[in-house]
Amino acid sequence: MTAPDDDADFARVRELLAGHNTLTLATSGEGGAWAASVFYASDEHCNLYFVSDPKTRHGQDMGRTARVVAAINRDAAGWDEVIGLQLEGQVAMLTGIARATALATYLAKFVQIRRIFESPREASEKLIAARLQGTAFWCLKPEWIRLIDSTRGFGWKREFRL
Repeated sequence: MTAPDDDADFARVRELLAGHNTLTLATSGEGGAWAASVFYASDEHCNLYFVSDPKTRHGQDMGRTARVVAAINRDAAGWDEVIGLQLEGQVAMLTGIARATALATYLAKFVQIRRIFESPREASEKLIAARLQGTAFWCLKPEWIRLIDSTRGFGWKREFRL
């Protein structure tokens, strides 16, 4: 396992985080394991910000157990095209300045949502803007990241502890 630094592989991790918009979040709770897809935005420290209602199954799980795992990958037609990330870390619901920072990061990535948030034009857009204003923002702070890149050979991977 390697500590992250400014090497090309860790730069690739940051590039993949910035270039994708959906992650599969895995939680566990009273009902067992659960997975949910969420839109996310990341910062320079590889923190992942996403919205999710605390009443959802994964929201309830995160409220009880902060330890989560996630996967981010693009679709691939064959094993030799698989490129993605696996992450493990702690998740927390954000409040105050941390929530405002997460919202700004999220709106910077999703410009179409920013337009709706800042200038809703119709009733459905006003509803989206109001929900985004009030919904829970979460931060997944990775402690471990695995970069997978089968274009570099079958099963190629590199792991980073943060």
